Amino acid sequence: MEKQYKMAVMLTFIPAFVNICVSLWFFLSFSKYDFMGYFVGTLLGIILSVIWLVQVKNSFGAHAIKLLKVTYKWFFVKFIVFLVFVSAIYFMVEFNVTWFVISLLVALSMSAVIELWFYRAISREG
Repeated sequence: MEKQYKMAVMLTFIPAFVNICVSLWFFLSFSKYDFMGYFVGTLLGIILSVIWLVQVKNSFGAHAIKLLKVTYKWFFVKFIVFLVFVSAIYFMVEFNVTWFVISLLVALSMSAVIELWFYRAISREG
């Protein structure tokens, strides 16, 4: 499981890197309002990916079913982080909600592929 975890950590950098590059492009090409929307979505996507990596690290040695149960329980933690982050940022910074949603969906969909690969890899191992 440790080998797959290290690979998952490395693969998690891909969505973060892609979204940071697109955020940089937004900074150079679009308005500040659009840039902030995409950038805030990128930050939230990175934070949620890090939370997933922490929860996997905390359940090292567990089989795939236990890991899925831990993931389900941590869903509420992720949801609370999402609500607090969005509500706090929404009142502090003006940003384009459409680009925020697009950025977050890009980050979450790429992270979901990595998570599914990880669960499949550890279930084959054990």
